[in-house]
Amino acid sequence: MANPKELQEAADAIREVRRLPAVQRHRELEDLLRRAEEWARREYLKVSEGNGDRNRGGPTGNRLP
Repeated sequence: MANPKELQEAADAIREVRRLPAVQRHRELEDLLRRAEEWARREYLKVSEGNGDRNRGGPTGNRLP
């Protein structure tokens, strides 16, 4: 599985791209980027929850909103 920090960075980058005016004008791009962001969020949560199981009682890192 991917590194939680890398997944967080990927989701942040996707959000930044989605805010670009050209992307907002093209629904097809918006849909693809939305799906990519959702995938990154799900993977991040899987990795974060897995780390939390191994480190019971400790912080699991930043969570995506």
